[in-house]
Amino acid sequence: MMPLPPSPSRRRPTGFTLVELLVVVAIIATLIGLLLPAVQAARAAGRRMQCASNIRQVALGVIIYADAHRGRFPSRTHTVDASRYLHWIEQIAPFVESVDVIRRCPDDPLGTLRMQGLPGSGEDYADPLHADPLKRFTPQTSYTANGWLSFDDSLSNAKGVNNLNKVLSRSKTVMLFEKYSNPATVANLTLQVAELRSSHFDHTHSPDWFRWYPSRKDRVLRDIAAEIQFDRHAGGAHFAYADGHVDLVADTQIGAWVESGFDFSKPNQ
Repeated sequence: MMPLPPSPSRRRPTGFTLVELLVVVAIIATLIGLLLPAVQAARAAGRRMQCASNIRQVALGVIIYADAHRGRFPSRTHTVDASRYLHWIEQIAPFVESVDVIRRCPDDPLGTLRMQGLPGSGEDYADPLHADPLKRFTPQTSYTANGWLSFDDSLSNAKGVNNLNKVLSRSKTVMLFEKYSNPATVANLTLQVAELRSSHFDHTHSPDWFRWYPSRKDRVLRDIAAEIQFDRHAGGAHFAYADGHVDLVADTQIGAWVESGFDFSKPNQ
């Protein structure tokens, strides 16, 4: 005798119910919500480590350049020696590998602008294709030289130290900072042109930072913040020292230094 087919009322469902599907979706969404911050934190840590590596290699390039030139730093803007009027990052290129890679911080929002300029804009010193070769843009960097280190020994009126051999406390003397990036510049052509045309794009005015202390501590902090980055990496930024080591300095630490009147940029302290 042939068995009877199962009753329709006893057949098992072959798919998910709506409630089961919603539960699965909720679980997946929860897992993504838990994992995403961890992934983002890991990526941020990777970029921070890359930036630290980059600025360290740039600092070592400056040190090697100086050692090869009797301690003399590479020149910067404002030099009176026309034969050496070249951005210091370009002068250290022969002493490092892949200078166009290490000159940028991966977290610098203006990194691409500082490397490529504004091709086709026709703007003096902002357009790498400018008709006048003397007015063409040349690539810059995410890092800026401490103004206390003159980076040009031909400047007789320069403040600070003009030769690496005169830096007595190399491990305590900041040589490079992360350059400040105004977020508004990313989408503002006027600000972009001003950024690229700046006459001190490669160095800070650190000898003047504390001239308002102690009467105007807020002014001191504002002047510093206008030139170097405080918080590019989760509340901190990299300082590269004259012995080649790099520290991640918290923005709160900079604030504490200003409050106490400690000129952290001054050599040989």
